[in-house]
Amino acid sequence: MSAPSPHSTHEIVIAATLWLMHRYQQTGCKKLARMVEQHLRWMQVGASSPVLSNACQRLSFEWRAVSCAAQPVLPQPTLH
Repeated sequence: MSAPSPHSTHEIVIAATLWLMHRYQQTGCKKLARMVEQHLRWMQVGASSPVLSNACQRLSFEWRAVSCAAQPVLPQPTLH
């Protein structure tokens, strides 16, 4: 049996961000939303590699879709 390969920091941050986004979808917790946004900011600032930069863009798009979908849509008033 071989030893597990070490993960790079950007792989860990990407996986953590995906996990936080998934948990946010399940719970709608505002604390998780802040953590996702912190991870995305960290990735944006530290995007020294093309892999991290591309992942940050993709995750930012996904986050916008997830966070908008989680917001309740208020019904429009009906005029009679």
